[in-house]
Formats: sequence, structure tokens, C-alpha cells
Amino acid sequence: MNKILKEKYPYLISFFETAIEQKKLFHSIILYGSNNYIQYAIALELARQLNCLEDRRIDCNCRNCRWIRENKHPAVVTVSKIDNKSDDSKTVISEEQINNVLNSLVSSSDYHRVFIFCDASMKKLSPEENVKYNEFKSALYNPPQEEKDDKIWYPSGVNRLCISSVGANEMLKSIEEPIDDVTFIFLTNNKDDLLPTIVSRSQLFSVPDFININYEIDFFKDYFENYPVFRKNNPLDFAQVLFNYQQEKEYSPLYIIDCIQYYLTELLKSNTNNKLLARKIYKDIQKTENSKKMLKAYIKEQTVYEDLAFYFYE
Repeated sequence: MNKILKEKYPYLISFFETAIEQKKLFHSIILYGSNNYIQYAIALELARQLNCLEDRRIDCNCRNCRWIRENKHPAVVTVSKIDNKSDDSKTVISEEQINNVLNSLVSSSDYHRVFIFCDASMKKLSPEENVKYNEFKSALYNPPQEEKDDKIWYPSGVNRLCISSVGANEMLKSIEEPIDDVTFIFLTNNKDDLLPTIVSRSQLFSVPDFININYEIDFFKDYFENYPVFRKNNPLDFAQVLFNYQQEKEYSPLYIIDCIQYYLTELLKSNTNNKLLARKIYKDIQKTENSKKMLKAYIKEQTVYEDLAFYFYE
């Protein structure tokens, strides 16, 4: 396996190596956690191991290994709302995409076919996302799409809203009746975000995030001077500060909320002896977690910021 991945995830990678060696790898795999880039790197490494023409060593440069590192292998396919798409749907992995995948399985192949399902977009990365991207690149893989206009291909977790319901049901039939040398891999933030029927027929693996992120807090720090009692400022002003900073820096709204959550977590660490304040901080951290769920449910960031701001000002 890739040396970087093996150093960071020794038990997970050793399990996959053994499963591949003994030909006992599940036909449907779910990788879940907060770092979708590293999940994607693990998915590609699994595909490389399954298709290597030699001895699967880390530095193998056979045709299949080279193609997979370059993300050009014909049998290793990324399926997202922007990848391998022939229809006009913009928000989901469509029924047509799923049918294209299933139709491709009718004919035989000399390769082990791997289909990686994720949500994805082309975007300018936040500092947090950029750290994860660089970690992915250090694992010697290329993303499916090249950088364009300062925007980079960014994967996020697939969920039941990302896959059309008809398409999901069609795919389920193939998962229930697996074909030899075909593996489906789903990348997600939370296994509960996927259809229970897919989860129940897949092998699940948690992929923890071990990276250290530098969070920016100066842009909202002044608004927390009187925390936990906000009296000077208007909550809508606070929400507008968050939105303006997001627009100015072109950061993701998720990163903005993560910055607030980081600040509150550090505040909690320094106030553990003040039980009343600690309880309030903990409740607010839970609220920021709820805000992230709202963002993942495609609720507008301005609405999320306002909801969070009014909660703080209660």
C-alpha cells in the first residue's frame, strides 16, 4: 500500500492488504469520516492494489498502477454530480449515471472495475481544505479534474440526497447480487447519511482525520468580547460579518463555522472549572455542529449564519 497511507492508517491498510491477498474484499465498501480527500486516496489505492500487474509494491510503475495514480484508468471510475456525467442534472448523481455504470457491467473486462461514489465540486479551497488537498497530493495521486481558474476538484461525502432515489434502487440490485471483479466504494461523512439498504450490504470503515488545521478567528473575535452575554452588537451584524468574510476570502461556509467551533472549544478548555459557563459553551458548540448539518443539507449559508447568530444572542 501507499507508504503515507500505511503510516497514518496502519490497521485499516493492513486489513485491506490481507483481504485483497486472500480475495475476501467486500464488493461494496463505505469509507466515512471528515476527510473526504484521504478517503478518496484510500479508494484509489485499493483500486491500484486490485489492478496491479506485478506484486502490488508501493513503487510499482506498471501500466495499471501508473494510470490509477494519474486518474486515467478506464476501469476506475469516479461518479459524482460533476464527474462522468452525460445529462444536465446538476445537484445529484442521476439515474442516467447509475444506468451507465450498470450497463458497463454487462460486458466482461480484463480489469477489476472500481466505482467511487462521492459528492464533488470545483472550488477555491479554504485553508482547512487546502491542507487536506496537499495531504492527498502527497499520497501521489491526481484528482479526476485538473485545476481551472484557481478552482480545484474537491470531494465531499455522498448522502441519500446526492443519489437519485431511482438510481439508488437500481444500484442496490447490483450490490445485492455482486459481479466478480467489481467493487463499489462510497465516500461519506456519516454512514447514517446513506440509504440503510446500502449500508446493510456494505462493509464500513471509519477513516479518522489526523491533520492539524490553522483556524482563523480574528475576523469574529471582537464579537465574542462579551461572551456569553452579547449586548453591544446586533446578531444580524454578526451574521453579515461571517458572510462578508466568506465572500472576501472565498472560504467555504463550513470552514467559517469550524473556526467558531474551534474558538469555542479552546474557550471551553480554559473554563472547565466554571461549570455554568462550561455548560453554556458546550451547548453553543453543539449548535455549531447543528449549523454544519444545515449546510450539508444545502440550506443557504446566510440563513445558517443568521440562525447561529440569533442563538448566540438569546
